[in-house]
Amino acid sequence: MIQKRLQLANGLRVNLTHSPQASHAAALFHLSAGSHHEPEMWPGLAHLFEHVVFAGSKHYQGTQRLMSWAQAEGARLNATTLPTTTAWFFDIAAPKLVDGFARLVDMLAHPLLAADAIVQETAIIDAEFRMLSTDIDTLCEVSLGAAWVSPAALTRFHVGNLAHFGKDIDALQHALRDYHQQYFHGGNLTLWLSGPQSIDELAALATQYATVFPSAQGKQPPVTQPLTLRPERSFSMQSGAMPRLQLSYMLPETHRLDAPSLTLLRQFLTDEAQNSLLAALRTQGYCDTLQLLLPYCSENGSIISVEIMLNDARPETAAHAEALFQHGLRHLRSVTTLQLRHYANLAAQSFSQLSPVDKLRTTAFGFPPIVQSDAELLAGWKTLLGQLNADNLTRLWVTPNVDNSIRCVQGFELGLAPISWPSGSTADLPLLTFYPQNSAPGRLDFPTEKVSLPQIKSEYSEGVLILSPAAKSPLPLRNAHQILAGLRAIIGDCAHRGGNLSFERHQGQWLLQLSGSDDVILSTLSALIVQLLAMPKTLQEQGERQYLLAEKALQSDIAIRCLLNQLPRLLSGEVTGEREATHISRISWNAALYGGSSVLLEGISHLLSLFPGDINDEAARAYVPHAARIDAILPTDSKDAAVLLFCPLPEQTAVCLAAWRILASFFEPRFFQRLRVEKNIGYVVTCRFMQSAGESGIMFAVQSPSHSTEQILAEIRQFIVDMQAIIREISPIDFNEKCAALRHSIEIVEQGKLEQSRESWLNAHTYAPPLTAETISGLTLSTLQHFQQLLVQEKAPWWIVSNPPSLK
Repeated sequence: MIQKRLQLANGLRVNLTHSPQASHAAALFHLSAGSHHEPEMWPGLAHLFEHVVFAGSKHYQGTQRLMSWAQAEGARLNATTLPTTTAWFFDIAAPKLVDGFARLVDMLAHPLLAADAIVQETAIIDAEFRMLSTDIDTLCEVSLGAAWVSPAALTRFHVGNLAHFGKDIDALQHALRDYHQQYFHGGNLTLWLSGPQSIDELAALATQYATVFPSAQGKQPPVTQPLTLRPERSFSMQSGAMPRLQLSYMLPETHRLDAPSLTLLRQFLTDEAQNSLLAALRTQGYCDTLQLLLPYCSENGSIISVEIMLNDARPETAAHAEALFQHGLRHLRSVTTLQLRHYANLAAQSFSQLSPVDKLRTTAFGFPPIVQSDAELLAGWKTLLGQLNADNLTRLWVTPNVDNSIRCVQGFELGLAPISWPSGSTADLPLLTFYPQNSAPGRLDFPTEKVSLPQIKSEYSEGVLILSPAAKSPLPLRNAHQILAGLRAIIGDCAHRGGNLSFERHQGQWLLQLSGSDDVILSTLSALIVQLLAMPKTLQEQGERQYLLAEKALQSDIAIRCLLNQLPRLLSGEVTGEREATHISRISWNAALYGGSSVLLEGISHLLSLFPGDINDEAARAYVPHAARIDAILPTDSKDAAVLLFCPLPEQTAVCLAAWRILASFFEPRFFQRLRVEKNIGYVVTCRFMQSAGESGIMFAVQSPSHSTEQILAEIRQFIVDMQAIIREISPIDFNEKCAALRHSIEIVEQGKLEQSRESWLNAHTYAPPLTAETISGLTLSTLQHFQQLLVQEKAPWWIVSNPPSLK
């Protein structure tokens, strides 16, 4: 990887990253202005601007604008508005970077800001505001406004809604144009570009297009006020959501976006290894998870929040958790330069596993990769820890056990009140330790029995072991969270020894993935087997708590997200709502080793004979579920109607898979255009090809505040029928371009051994045979049209998931 910084003639700063093995390229524009810079008479203007620019620009309109074009090309794109910054970003197959970047620049330099688009997006933002009014994460961030005297903008409303936008669209349009003229200049913009293109090619791309922005000459930089805390430092907020304690610190010294200290702090706080702060909080029973957030960042100071998800709503639990956290901070002041570098390397490993666009987002939003020298690292670390003191602290305790009056903060109604904060016990605080440590792993005893374990060729010398529940015995969610609770400390220890252990869901399938040196893999595998065979009661309780939270989220999250998260459980035949966990020994697992030595293969084969459950059972591997229609109505807390339609392959063949993927690429932009733009049915409208629990299909998802589930489903069905005419009229040129893009997607090489082995595993454990270049080349327009007819005729049973119909 090669990086370079430069500045264009108009003052625009550019950060370039050349990643030779990357399959995708990414771009991100960062604007040093956000919701706190909008005029007071137009609350929500910055958020509205972020939305409206996607509606079209001077040179790219209709299907050629970035939103429609990117969807047709299978790209990911999004934007976000923060208090002092705004960002627009996308990633795409590397050969398409130039076309995508040209559209992104034109969108930001020459937005149309058309009146009809403004009307549509104000309605969308109004629906978002109503949704956010019950979102606990949003309300916790909003509550910060009660603790600060300045900046005054922290107390104002910024999301936007119809009541504040008003009905004078001409005036609103004029305000948007003024905002654009004031802030969109080279001195206020930073560009990140990454891809397999050379540094010179990326620099030429930035120079060719990004110089279109005017220079900063004569422009005033955005102004923010210094941070000042109120006398009230502790608040309670009444909520039926999961109890939490949010400790927020003012960082009065200027926080630079390229400073590594916050990245380092996050790595320490989220370390799960034995004797870490997080492990101690879990052992004491105070909390199971915590995270570090950066809700506010400016040249006049920043706010960071440590969010501790509490295990119960008692005030003493929150107080003890804070006492243990403060104990951890004191320990962090004594870490050595060697330990700082060790955790910096761990952070770098985590960063390397992100997608190209997520790397840019992480860097731009305040948690950049660490490239500083040891001396710079230590100096920045001491500066940060020096600011994490009681004078800069405010706290929020979220609990149902208070009866607070309602007050309005940032336009949201909160049950919020100042409180006196109890002191937590400082007796018997545990000893916390940091890595690296000199302890050597113990000697392993290998059983005489062994399992049959395939070894799959890999270009990497280090091995990657993958296990996943077989199709005939889906892993219940309760069991999955108990396994994860048992593995957390082992995951942390493995990382400190240079390995990687994860247990996560990918494409609806639970995957246990383990990599590293032979010694690390074998000792880690042995430790996790011992843990799974005799799970301590405390870890079982942790797993049960996390399971109950996950089940609750499947109803309380954004409605369409609830349905999407339920889909793999439905497809795999998982029995939901079980009172007791299935015994893990009843689960059949598939396993394989990618790469690695013959000695490693032999060792793993013997150790897996102890693994609870069958490994590579022939009957389990041969099992293929029979497709059957699913018509599920699942409860969600949202008042919006949501519909998820999953259309599986009508036949499990490679040619059908190729046709389905190309059909989805034609459907995606048109579906968004019709239901989101033309009919404005909902603010969540998406269509894409997806694989879930081994099944491949085309997915349609809509969430609407104005239409019923029946109306949404009728619109989706009509869209599918109407697409027959579109597919019949596809030109050979368009068809060949889609085929070429699909061929490129299966020929590209993933960046690392973990990604490669995971993709290989997932492709091998879907019911359709893998795609080949020959299959795609043999696909014809008439074949595509044939499969479109099968879709219309529902030759494969459609799976329809919705929430209960609400009264409209």
